[in-house]
This record gives sequence, structure tokens and C-alpha cells, in this order.
Amino acid sequence: MGNIETVLFSSITAVFSAAFVVARTMWYGSPTTPIELFGPTRYQWDQGYFQQEIYRRVVAGLAENQSLSEAWSKIPEKLAFYDYIGNNPAKGGLFRAGSMDNGDGIAVGWLGHPIFPVVLIDEDGIVRADVPF
Repeated sequence: MGNIETVLFSSITAVFSAAFVVARTMWYGSPTTPIELFGPTRYQWDQGYFQQEIYRRVVAGLAENQSLSEAWSKIPEKLAFYDYIGNNPAKGGLFRAGSMDNGDGIAVGWLGHPIFPVVLIDEDGIVRADVPF
């Protein structure tokens, strides 16, 4: 048997190791992270993964002599949705209100133009909100 310090140290090591694995998975995701359930990971968002893929597809469409609107219309809705500012993990991320299993507090639909967010203006012309919700 060991002394109490050894037992405490080994338990602290186990807790910190588990916390490190969880934190890494939340930031970078894993091969089994369901994007439909949790949304984009912070790493995907910060690297502009979805924005780059949209740009690549639009440029490929223009190279095939499609008009700009035709190229944009061929972007899958899910891809545009993942690039939507409401899915930004920095805008709430793990601390969104509501249950993740039911989708409460998580963006479930895409509104607005694929480049510009929705701008809400009151009757006097004052911008009241410039980030979709």
C-alpha cells in the first residue's frame, strides 16, 4: 500500500488527464464528432474551413462558365449553414442556453444572405441588430 500523497497525486493526474482529453475534443473535435449535433468545432471555425470550401466551390463553378448566382445556388444549404455566424462557437459555444439534445439554443436553420448577416433597422433607420439570431 502507498501513502496518502501517492493516492492523491495519482487521482489528480487521472482527473487532469481526462480534463485535457475533453478540452482537446471540444476544441478540435474528433473523427466521430457529429457536426449535425454539436455544430462546427472552434478549430474548424477559426481556420475558416467552411468559408474556404464555399469559396472553392464558387470559383470552380465560375471556371465552368456558370454565372455568380448559379455558382452560389449550387452551394449545399448545410455548408452555408455551418458558415453562418450563428454557428460560431465563439458566440456561445458550449455555453448556449438549453439542452443540446433537443437543439434548444442552437441554430437550427439558416437565414440571411450567404455573405452578409441580417441587419435589423428600426423605423428611424437606426441599426438595432447586425448579427442574426
